[in-house]
Amino acid sequence: MSSKTLIAYLLLFSPFMVKAQQHERSHSFVVGGGYASVLDTYLSPYSHTGPAAHLQRQTEREVSAFGQHNLTFQTLFDLDCAFTENPAGNVNEYAGGMRYALAWLKPLKEFHFTNNCSVLAFAAGPQLSTYFGCVYNERNGNNPAQAKADLMLDLTAQAKWDFNLLKRRMTLAYQLYLPCIGLAFSENYGQSYYETFQLGNYDHNIVFAHPGNMPSMRHLLNLDIPVRKSSKTALRFSYAGYFMQSTFNRLRYHSYTHSFMIGITSRFLRL
Repeated sequence: MSSKTLIAYLLLFSPFMVKAQQHERSHSFVVGGGYASVLDTYLSPYSHTGPAAHLQRQTEREVSAFGQHNLTFQTLFDLDCAFTENPAGNVNEYAGGMRYALAWLKPLKEFHFTNNCSVLAFAAGPQLSTYFGCVYNERNGNNPAQAKADLMLDLTAQAKWDFNLLKRRMTLAYQLYLPCIGLAFSENYGQSYYETFQLGNYDHNIVFAHPGNMPSMRHLLNLDIPVRKSSKTALRFSYAGYFMQSTFNRLRYHSYTHSFMIGITSRFLRL
């Protein structure tokens, strides 16, 4: 291949090469704590309240999929635990679990403000999430714990505002998660785990979950502040408000948590 032909190919495909190089990725890790209220009528008729700890890791990257070239692929890993007690203060209950989610966000609308060079963008899309957890009550003898598990298809929506302040490019992002349909595990009213797993007595333990029996939502608010003027590394301040509730097999459950976290975010460009 001659040098003129090579230069012609480079000029021809350079726009596509530049576009591929502009795919942005971000990785964040935050940790913190807050307050939790947990009710599980399989274990106790009372709500238990107390402090909670929360760890979260989130990644985002621009991708081309499903015939779209401007999607954002997002992964979210959540780990939380709560140390609660009953209203009388004489019984402890411990709750915790792990959630992993995959989301595809499609841009909907952008607003550009020239006065301060800020951009307000909206996106939405589907999310697949799975959760594994447990609630343990130290007073119960035969059935001291209740397992939690679900696999859900969610809807998620995001509003992201990039703005300049204090000579830094900051980002404020709010995201809402709404569980829609899926499968969940639940013991039945009066059923023991010995009957379920030792005797193999199935009693509607896998249930179809939907907003009618699992009206829940999760809120996530993040503020990224670069450590330096042109740095790709930023401090992240987060608030997570999770309002999970369900009524399966005549058993009521809720877990309301408010967590405040701090951590770090790194952004970089990659093919």
